[in-house]
Amino acid sequence: MTSTNGHSSNGHSGNGHGGNGSVPEGSVIGGQRPEGIDNGEYGWSQIGVHDLVPKLGYREYWYPAIEANKVGRKKYGFFGSRYGTRVKMLGEDVAIFRGKDGRFGAVWNRCPHRGALLSFGRCEFEGTISCPYHGYTFDETGVCVGALTEGPESGLNGKLRVKSYPTKVVNGVVYVWMGQTQPVPIEEDIPEEFFDKNFIVHTYSKVWPINWTVTIENSGDSHNSYIHRFRMRRLLNMEAFRQLPAYWSGTRVVGETDNSMGIAPTVHAPQQAYFPLMDAKWPKRVWFRPLKAWRRGVKTFTGKPYTNEYRLPSLTRVDTRNRVHCRWAVPMDENYSMMFTFGIMKGRTWWDRFFSRVYFQTMWRYFQIKGINELEDLPVQAFDRLDPAAPQKLGTNDRAIIHWRRKMPFKSRDAQRVWGHDTDQQAAIAADALLEATENFQPQPEDTKVVGAAR
Repeated sequence: MTSTNGHSSNGHSGNGHGGNGSVPEGSVIGGQRPEGIDNGEYGWSQIGVHDLVPKLGYREYWYPAIEANKVGRKKYGFFGSRYGTRVKMLGEDVAIFRGKDGRFGAVWNRCPHRGALLSFGRCEFEGTISCPYHGYTFDETGVCVGALTEGPESGLNGKLRVKSYPTKVVNGVVYVWMGQTQPVPIEEDIPEEFFDKNFIVHTYSKVWPINWTVTIENSGDSHNSYIHRFRMRRLLNMEAFRQLPAYWSGTRVVGETDNSMGIAPTVHAPQQAYFPLMDAKWPKRVWFRPLKAWRRGVKTFTGKPYTNEYRLPSLTRVDTRNRVHCRWAVPMDENYSMMFTFGIMKGRTWWDRFFSRVYFQTMWRYFQIKGINELEDLPVQAFDRLDPAAPQKLGTNDRAIIHWRRKMPFKSRDAQRVWGHDTDQQAAIAADALLEATENFQPQPEDTKVVGAAR
């Protein structure tokens, strides 16, 4: 099986099962009920996002942490000392600061001397950060290179350490390796377009009050036919007048690799449908939608046979006609995520870059990022609006979600490196559970028309 992102070097097979043999906290393997766990508690339902997918994310991966130009800003704009920047990732508090030669340092945001927050400390010397309490100074590797208030002869110099995290910078974004094992080449975890000079990548980030799992699952389900059906702002880009199917009749998992899965909705539904138990038609009115739908068949920007993609550790990609809308959810804690949105377009010339930036900051940002993701998806999915731990009954449109919850965890680098030696057996159990959960699902023919894929 080939991978679109290359987990073949040391990503999924390097040092293998070298971890401590534990599964994510609260997880249940193969439906075996842990002793002392009652029904309804975390990890027992076998249908929720809380079964095998870690609440705080897969750790053995690179994650975007912050845009580089937001790190180490001077206190008074162009004047004053630089300070560290505080970032919360996968439940850990991290201080990021500017290193030497364009590098960046990332360390646990606690001084090992007395526990002061290093992110409030000044960068007194190039490539270091100093504790705001006693001035203990640490380099990019987390080594104390100078206990300033204890003097140059202090026995702590060169010996005191704070936990450090490997970092890389790609397209102006600082990435941090959050795993406990050896980092893989960053090319294995970042979309391939980020390294191709024929593509232009723009970045937007914002904190969302949502668990990362919810927004990942949202990308490829049938909510598009309801939540995104009509808003007044859609009058401006004519989307309010474009045909949209009343429902989906299922989803197909296609193009699966060792770190991703493609999703194609198998839709051939009319604009309006009659519901016998309600004795009513829905949507109630469709007369104002004379424009044809954008897509009939699968026509994508990258040429892939699917419009939506889930990719480990926490990426979703929507492949439209002329661009890729990529979202990367970075778990902060159980209720908050830093949502990175990357806009990917083709282009090499200065005009391409200028046009793409203007388009990203205007139309794309207003209609797609804010209009759809933040003003339509988020109000329903926020942690105080949706309960992912509630009992769930999934249907044919949720086949991709079931696949993501039960099969993809065993493909993760965490499973291969940390969870234990019986991963293959667990994967077989999960596959059986997946088949049982979808036994009533009848896939549509391969030539089924695809209309109005999720955004």
